[in-house]
Amino acid sequence: MKIKYNGPRPTEGELEILSIIWEKGEASVKEIHESIAAYKKTGYTTTLKLLQLMFEKGIVARKEIGRKHLYRSSVDKDLLAEKMTDRLTGHLFEGSPAKLAIKALSSDLFSSSRSELLQLQNLTQSLLENTKD
Repeated sequence: MKIKYNGPRPTEGELEILSIIWEKGEASVKEIHESIAAYKKTGYTTTLKLLQLMFEKGIVARKEIGRKHLYRSSVDKDLLAEKMTDRLTGHLFEGSPAKLAIKALSSDLFSSSRSELLQLQNLTQSLLENTKD
């Protein structure tokens, strides 16, 4: 039986924070704020407030070391990605993962490495071999 993510759906700001925490494993408010501030203007208190809300929702866990709080994700990245992909696919791509992939790969905003493209080629070949038309 496949495990599904049933927790709250993170906002865009919460996803920004989660991506930093997933990359670092765990991080302080200061570290998270500095990472976000490197690419957009935001206040330290905004980052702190978002983390407090995320903690209340159960999206992150925290441990206190003196006056410092270290945050880590309570959300499995792969399960959340699957839920969000399913939702996006269902709403914008008529339930077709292939249409989503085509749109993503043809976007000018993103680029794929040779290694990623070879993985896609292998996956596509495997799917074709197992498809009955």
